Amino acid sequence: MVIYIKKSIFNPINKVSILPLENIIEKGSNISSSISPFMTSKIRDILKKENREDSIDVFSKENVKVFDILVGAKKEICIACISLDQIFSFNYIEVFKSILKNNVKIKILICDPKSELIEHLKYLTVYPHIEETLTSCLSRLCNMKIISLSTNELRNFEIRAYKTILTHNVIIIDQGIEVNGIILIEHFLFGIKSPNRKVIQLHKRKNPILFDNYYKSFLRLWDTSPEYSCEWEEL
Repeated sequence: MVIYIKKSIFNPINKVSILPLENIIEKGSNISSSISPFMTSKIRDILKKENREDSIDVFSKENVKVFDILVGAKKEICIACISLDQIFSFNYIEVFKSILKNNVKIKILICDPKSELIEHLKYLTVYPHIEETLTSCLSRLCNMKIISLSTNELRNFEIRAYKTILTHNVIIIDQGIEVNGIILIEHFLFGIKSPNRKVIQLHKRKNPILFDNYYKSFLRLWDTSPEYSCEWEEL
Protein backbone atom coordinates (compact mmCIF):
# COMPACT_ATOMS: atom_id res chain seq x y z
CA MET A 1 0.00 0.00 0.00
CA VAL A 2 1.34 3.48 -0.88
CA ILE A 3 0.11 6.58 0.96
CA TYR A 4 0.74 9.96 -0.58
CA ILE A 5 1.35 13.12 1.50
CA LYS A 6 0.77 16.60 0.16
CA LYS A 7 3.70 18.90 0.83
CA SER A 8 3.91 22.58 -0.07
CA ILE A 9 6.95 23.75 -2.04
CA PHE A 10 7.83 27.36 -1.32
CA ASN A 11 8.44 28.86 -4.74
CA PRO A 12 6.82 31.75 -6.65
CA ILE A 13 4.07 29.52 -8.07
CA ASN A 14 3.52 27.64 -4.78
CA LYS A 15 3.24 24.25 -6.57
CA VAL A 16 2.10 21.18 -4.63
CA SER A 17 4.12 17.98 -5.09
CA ILE A 18 3.03 14.45 -4.14
CA LEU A 19 5.57 12.37 -2.20
CA PRO A 20 5.15 8.64 -1.61
CA LEU A 21 5.22 7.44 1.97
CA GLU A 22 8.30 5.32 1.26
CA ASN A 23 10.32 8.53 0.69
CA ILE A 24 9.34 9.83 4.11
CA ILE A 25 9.41 6.72 6.29
CA GLU A 26 12.87 5.20 6.63
CA LYS A 27 13.65 1.60 7.45
CA GLY A 28 12.44 0.73 10.91
CA SER A 29 9.40 3.01 10.49
CA ASN A 30 11.24 6.18 11.65
CA ILE A 31 8.93 9.05 10.74
CA SER A 32 10.35 12.24 9.31
CA SER A 33 9.86 15.40 11.34
CA SER A 34 8.04 16.87 8.35
CA ILE A 35 4.92 14.86 9.33
CA SER A 36 2.76 16.05 12.21
CA PRO A 37 2.33 13.83 15.29
CA PHE A 38 -1.32 13.34 14.35
CA MET A 39 -0.42 12.06 10.85
CA THR A 40 2.35 9.92 12.32
CA SER A 41 -0.15 8.23 14.62
CA LYS A 42 -2.62 7.63 11.78
CA ILE A 43 0.05 6.15 9.50
CA ARG A 44 1.25 3.81 12.25
CA ASP A 45 -2.33 2.66 12.84
CA ILE A 46 -2.76 1.95 9.12
CA LEU A 47 0.50 0.01 8.91
CA LYS A 48 -0.39 -2.03 12.00
CA LYS A 49 -3.79 -2.82 10.54
CA GLU A 50 -2.19 -3.90 7.25
CA ASN A 51 0.22 -6.21 9.05
CA ARG A 52 -2.60 -7.69 11.08
CA GLU A 53 -4.72 -8.43 8.03
CA ASP A 54 -1.79 -10.01 6.20
CA SER A 55 -0.89 -12.30 9.09
CA ILE A 56 -1.56 -16.03 9.13
CA ASP A 57 -2.02 -18.39 12.06
CA VAL A 58 0.27 -21.39 12.56
CA PHE A 59 -0.65 -24.20 14.94
CA SER A 60 0.68 -27.51 16.14
CA LYS A 61 -1.64 -30.25 14.89
CA GLU A 62 -3.00 -31.04 18.33
CA ASN A 63 -4.03 -27.41 18.82
CA VAL A 64 -6.09 -27.03 15.64
CA LYS A 65 -9.83 -27.13 16.30
CA VAL A 66 -10.62 -29.17 13.19
CA PHE A 67 -13.86 -30.60 14.56
CA ASP A 68 -15.26 -27.18 15.51
CA ILE A 69 -14.28 -25.72 12.14
CA LEU A 70 -15.95 -28.57 10.22
CA VAL A 71 -19.25 -28.50 12.09
CA GLY A 72 -19.31 -24.70 11.77
CA ALA A 73 -19.51 -24.88 7.95
CA LYS A 74 -22.55 -23.14 6.48
CA LYS A 75 -22.36 -23.99 2.78
CA GLU A 76 -19.45 -26.13 1.55
CA ILE A 77 -16.47 -28.20 2.71
CA CYS A 78 -13.65 -29.10 0.30
CA ILE A 79 -10.97 -31.58 1.39
CA ALA A 80 -7.85 -32.72 -0.46
CA CYS A 81 -5.58 -35.20 1.30
CA ILE A 82 -3.68 -38.45 1.09
CA SER A 83 -6.12 -40.14 3.45
CA LEU A 84 -8.78 -38.80 5.80
CA ASP A 85 -7.31 -40.92 8.59
CA GLN A 86 -4.17 -38.82 8.35
CA ILE A 87 -5.95 -35.56 9.15
CA PHE A 88 -8.87 -36.55 11.40
CA SER A 89 -8.51 -38.11 14.84
CA PHE A 90 -12.28 -38.44 15.33
CA ASN A 91 -15.05 -40.48 13.66
CA TYR A 92 -15.31 -38.41 10.48
CA ILE A 93 -18.05 -40.61 9.00
CA GLU A 94 -20.51 -39.67 11.75
CA VAL A 95 -19.45 -36.02 11.49
CA PHE A 96 -20.00 -36.01 7.71
CA LYS A 97 -23.46 -37.56 8.10
CA SER A 98 -24.41 -34.87 10.59
CA ILE A 99 -23.06 -32.08 8.39
CA LEU A 100 -24.86 -33.39 5.28
CA LYS A 101 -28.19 -33.26 7.15
CA ASN A 102 -27.70 -29.49 7.33
CA ASN A 103 -27.59 -29.25 3.51
CA VAL A 104 -23.84 -28.53 3.45
CA LYS A 105 -21.91 -29.79 0.41
CA ILE A 106 -18.84 -31.98 0.95
CA LYS A 107 -16.21 -32.53 -1.75
CA ILE A 108 -13.40 -34.99 -1.02
CA LEU A 109 -10.25 -35.44 -3.09
CA ILE A 110 -8.36 -38.52 -1.98
CA CYS A 111 -5.37 -40.38 -3.36
CA ASP A 112 -6.19 -43.22 -5.75
CA PRO A 113 -5.01 -46.41 -3.99
CA LYS A 114 -4.02 -47.80 -7.41
CA SER A 115 -1.80 -44.83 -8.22
CA GLU A 116 1.73 -45.66 -9.38
CA LEU A 117 3.00 -42.86 -7.13
CA ILE A 118 2.01 -44.49 -3.85
CA GLU A 119 5.59 -45.53 -3.10
CA HIS A 120 6.81 -41.95 -3.54
CA LEU A 121 4.05 -40.67 -1.24
CA LYS A 122 5.20 -43.09 1.47
CA TYR A 123 8.62 -41.40 1.59
CA LEU A 124 7.23 -37.86 1.26
CA THR A 125 4.66 -38.16 4.03
CA VAL A 126 6.35 -40.80 6.22
CA TYR A 127 3.08 -42.72 6.12
CA PRO A 128 4.07 -46.36 5.60
CA HIS A 129 0.66 -48.05 5.36
CA ILE A 130 -0.98 -45.83 2.79
CA GLU A 131 -2.61 -48.60 0.70
CA GLU A 132 -4.30 -50.24 3.69
CA THR A 133 -5.40 -46.90 5.12
CA LEU A 134 -6.78 -45.70 1.78
CA THR A 135 -8.68 -48.94 1.23
CA SER A 136 -10.23 -48.72 4.67
CA CYS A 137 -11.05 -45.02 4.30
CA LEU A 138 -12.70 -45.46 0.88
CA SER A 139 -14.64 -48.45 2.12
CA ARG A 140 -16.12 -46.42 4.97
CA LEU A 141 -16.93 -43.48 2.67
CA CYS A 142 -18.63 -45.78 0.16
CA ASN A 143 -20.52 -47.54 2.93
CA MET A 144 -21.87 -44.19 4.06
CA LYS A 145 -22.68 -43.09 0.50
CA ILE A 146 -24.52 -46.26 -0.52
CA ILE A 147 -26.31 -47.13 2.71
CA SER A 148 -26.72 -44.06 4.92
CA LEU A 149 -27.40 -41.01 2.73
CA SER A 150 -30.71 -39.70 1.47
CA THR A 151 -31.21 -38.57 -2.12
CA ASN A 152 -30.61 -34.95 -1.25
CA GLU A 153 -27.54 -35.79 0.83
CA LEU A 154 -26.12 -37.82 -2.06
CA ARG A 155 -26.36 -34.74 -4.29
CA ASN A 156 -24.22 -32.86 -1.80
CA PHE A 157 -21.54 -35.52 -1.38
CA GLU A 158 -18.77 -36.20 -3.94
CA ILE A 159 -15.56 -38.24 -3.89
CA ARG A 160 -12.84 -37.98 -6.51
CA ALA A 161 -9.50 -39.80 -6.69
CA TYR A 162 -6.32 -38.14 -7.95
CA LYS A 163 -3.22 -39.83 -9.37
CA THR A 164 -0.59 -37.20 -8.75
CA ILE A 165 1.60 -36.17 -5.81
CA LEU A 166 -0.20 -33.77 -3.52
CA THR A 167 2.12 -31.40 -1.66
CA HIS A 168 -0.25 -30.72 1.23
CA ASN A 169 -3.44 -31.68 3.00
CA VAL A 170 -6.04 -28.93 2.79
CA ILE A 171 -9.51 -28.30 4.23
CA ILE A 172 -11.47 -25.38 2.75
CA ILE A 173 -14.56 -24.15 4.56
CA ASP A 174 -17.18 -21.89 2.93
CA GLN A 175 -15.02 -20.33 0.22
CA GLY A 176 -18.05 -18.36 -0.99
CA ILE A 177 -18.71 -16.70 2.39
CA GLU A 178 -16.13 -14.07 3.26
CA VAL A 179 -16.89 -13.85 6.99
CA ASN A 180 -16.87 -17.64 7.42
CA GLY A 181 -14.19 -18.73 4.92
CA ILE A 182 -11.35 -20.70 6.53
CA ILE A 183 -8.56 -22.84 5.08
CA LEU A 184 -6.41 -25.31 7.01
CA ILE A 185 -3.19 -26.36 5.24
CA GLU A 186 -0.68 -28.98 6.31
CA HIS A 187 2.31 -28.87 3.98
CA PHE A 188 4.37 -32.04 3.58
CA LEU A 189 8.00 -31.73 4.58
CA PHE A 190 10.01 -34.60 3.15
CA GLY A 191 10.80 -37.14 5.84
CA ILE A 192 8.92 -35.28 8.60
CA LYS A 193 6.14 -37.25 10.29
CA SER A 194 2.63 -35.82 10.42
CA PRO A 195 2.55 -35.10 14.20
CA ASN A 196 5.64 -32.90 13.80
CA ARG A 197 4.25 -30.79 10.96
CA LYS A 198 2.49 -27.46 11.48
CA VAL A 199 -0.96 -26.42 10.24
CA ILE A 200 -1.54 -23.01 8.67
CA GLN A 201 -4.93 -21.39 9.14
CA LEU A 202 -6.10 -18.70 6.72
CA HIS A 203 -9.21 -16.55 6.98
CA LYS A 204 -10.73 -15.30 3.74
CA ARG A 205 -11.54 -11.90 5.23
CA LYS A 206 -7.89 -11.39 6.20
CA ASN A 207 -6.07 -13.12 3.33
CA PRO A 208 -8.44 -13.08 0.34
CA ILE A 209 -5.77 -13.43 -2.38
CA LEU A 210 -3.88 -16.29 -0.74
CA PHE A 211 -7.18 -17.94 0.20
CA ASP A 212 -8.41 -17.80 -3.40
CA ASN A 213 -5.11 -19.20 -4.72
CA TYR A 214 -5.44 -22.32 -2.57
CA TYR A 215 -9.07 -22.72 -3.60
CA LYS A 216 -8.20 -22.33 -7.29
CA SER A 217 -5.50 -24.99 -6.86
CA PHE A 218 -8.07 -27.31 -5.31
CA LEU A 219 -10.45 -26.72 -8.24
CA ARG A 220 -7.71 -27.49 -10.78
CA LEU A 221 -7.05 -30.84 -9.13
CA TRP A 222 -10.78 -31.49 -8.71
CA ASP A 223 -11.49 -30.83 -12.39
CA THR A 224 -8.72 -33.18 -13.54
CA SER A 225 -9.60 -36.05 -11.19
CA PRO A 226 -12.26 -38.68 -12.01
CA GLU A 227 -15.17 -39.47 -9.73
CA TYR A 228 -14.50 -42.41 -7.45
CA SER A 229 -17.05 -45.12 -8.21
CA CYS A 230 -18.20 -46.98 -5.11
CA GLU A 231 -18.91 -50.66 -5.65
CA TRP A 232 -20.80 -53.03 -3.37
CA GLU A 233 -17.86 -55.38 -3.16
CA GLU A 234 -15.83 -52.63 -1.48
CA LEU A 235 -18.12 -52.60 1.54
